Amino acid sequence: MQLLKLLPFISQLAALILKATCDPVNLVFLNNGHSLKLNKHQNVRVEEVTAPCNPENKGLLRMANRHLEFCNGKSWVRLSDVTGPVTGKSCLDIKNRGQSRGDGIYRLDPDGGTHSNAFLAYCDMTSYNGGWTMCYTTDEYAKPKTEVKYNSNLSFGTDGYRTDCNNIPFTEIIFIDHQSGNKAYFKRKVNHPITAAGNYGKRASAYGLWTGVGTMNSGYTYQLLICDHSFYTGFFVSGYTNCYKLCNNWCGDTKSPYFRTASTNSGYKGVAFNINGHRSVSTRLVSVGLR
Repeated sequence: MQLLKLLPFISQLAALILKATCDPVNLVFLNNGHSLKLNKHQNVRVEEVTAPCNPENKGLLRMANRHLEFCNGKSWVRLSDVTGPVTGKSCLDIKNRGQSRGDGIYRLDPDGGTHSNAFLAYCDMTSYNGGWTMCYTTDEYAKPKTEVKYNSNLSFGTDGYRTDCNNIPFTEIIFIDHQSGNKAYFKRKVNHPITAAGNYGKRASAYGLWTGVGTMNSGYTYQLLICDHSFYTGFFVSGYTNCYKLCNNWCGDTKSPYFRTASTNSGYKGVAFNINGHRSVSTRLVSVGLR
């Protein structure tokens, strides 16, 4: 618990919130549900709370580990560290350097150069120990090779969120089903990082076999496709059934779990998460990230 002297603190805090969330947010202090008019030098008590950050709690302030945080409707944003997003080669790099501020937007610069080509990305710093660079959110198609521009109006978890994952080194990939809240990730058995940029369109054997965590069927090892093909675009994980798939040839696999977005082929519409997707399936919102 801490007392905050508010004038001229209010205007400073509002500016910090705008900078931290990218989108405009109005700061309103409430007292028993009614707007609170603050007199000069009046104090407002900000307490440590355990309330979740969700749309219902958007605008809530709290103290956490002696840091002031603001709920933007999706995640807690630390206001005492808003000099600008932390920069790293990847979200995992930021986490490994001890600079994680929790889930949120960070600046990434995979080549570690002058930052002139740095970009913004959402980092999941909590799922399965965190460090995930989240590439896209979609309920239909995604084109990670070319859809690389972050848009502050399309936040993570919203259909249309994109960032540039082409040069993020990874040995693990995560799929998040926003409809159920379920998550599954896959770890490459050969602990040698790859990037999407140099691997689009290759047969799955190029990346070897992967181990699944959080999947319903632990009886499978898995394979990865990185696609930019007229038949299918995006990342695609499925079970290995003695046949390595191609972006346009899925080995007739009608049994193993699939983790994929929609194909342009009318026979493979919809988004598959932990179900066989060698057919049309229902639409659902998913996100994909790398680590």
